[in-house]
Amino acid sequence: MFETGTTLLAKCRNKAPEYALACTAYIVGVVDGIRKDMFIGRARPVCWPDRMSADEARRTVTAYLERWPDQRQTPASLLVSVALNERWPCQK
Repeated sequence: MFETGTTLLAKCRNKAPEYALACTAYIVGVVDGIRKDMFIGRARPVCWPDRMSADEARRTVTAYLERWPDQRQTPASLLVSVALNERWPCQK
């Protein structure tokens, strides 16, 4: 595991531009990976907006990490998915 919720949140909170970029790039990479897995049939569909911006994804994930400190030791890639699924759940 390269990144936890704790380490990702530290990057996202840091005011230095390179840390903000690292935070956003990590989240975008996870989103792209999940969408790729959906495309090839290895992941369940998600209901995230097709036009979700990188900034919107970053704000959503950061807010989730702020709200749930007890989950921050979890792998960040999982928390990105959970945060976005919480924000945009699929309607049954």
